[in-house]
Amino acid sequence: MNPTDDEVRAFMVEIGLRDPENASEVTPPEVRYFQNYKPAYDARKASERAARERMDEQWRRADESRQRAEHYARHMKLCREWGNANGFAVGTRGAIPKAVREAYKEATGVEL
Repeated sequence: MNPTDDEVRAFMVEIGLRDPENASEVTPPEVRYFQNYKPAYDARKASERAARERMDEQWRRADESRQRAEHYARHMKLCREWGNANGFAVGTRGAIPKAVREAYKEATGVEL
């Protein structure tokens, strides 16, 4: 692999071993450094990008799960209030009777 001077210069600037203002010719040690370390650098960057994407996906799924839980909790509370207001015996804790859930679904269209 014979890299161009611009490739070597850009890599050396990116990793902080060359001043961006330095437009002098690329030296043989810089070319060797590029050839030896650029593949590993690219692999590490790809690995970091993949890890970041996995983490973003985990956060997205956690956020969706939290939203579903909040939605469910809100409707459970509303179902209890609706049941008590409509003559059903619904406690403040525990399972909501199936008859109350079905009646709530018919009245509101929300399934629990």
